[in-house]
Amino acid sequence: MSLPSLPPALRAPLLGFAALGLVGVLATGPVSGAIEAQQQITVSRERLARAQAAALRPPQRAPLVAADADALLAAFRAHLETLAAERAAVIDAAKVEPDPAEPTLPRLRADLRGTAEGLYGLLHALESEAPLMAVEEADLGVARAADAETGRPTVMRARLTLRGLVTPQPEAGGRGR
Repeated sequence: MSLPSLPPALRAPLLGFAALGLVGVLATGPVSGAIEAQQQITVSRERLARAQAAALRPPQRAPLVAADADALLAAFRAHLETLAAERAAVIDAAKVEPDPAEPTLPRLRADLRGTAEGLYGLLHALESEAPLMAVEEADLGVARAADAETGRPTVMRARLTLRGLVTPQPEAGGRGR
């Protein structure tokens, strides 16, 4: 049995369609691979942009933390003394007050004196420099008015209430019981 012969007018278009189909089948693999690679490149660029943005953000500052109230007060006082020494400020008192509602977040109280600029700089440093502290209350007033004759500046007073963090202590021998 023999296959009927196709007229020459139909043979050329059918061979063209067959060749086009073959090219389409052969090109589908690389084209779909290229599309998938482009999608992976786009996802990678987005990840890189997020990583670069995260790297440019300033690091999170840790709060003032200690193992107990005495250590917290010592760390608070040392931090205040460092900040006061850099500015025109004097520490009159610093103490820690436990908060029964928040046992791990005791109140830290400080009484300070200094120039308006010195106290402002100290407050700003407390809230923006490590260790990070949030001022809960601030009572500001004039301790001594300026004296134009002697050239003395106004001395301000500040009573601050801040929060520290006491890390909970693990119970002794709690694991083996």
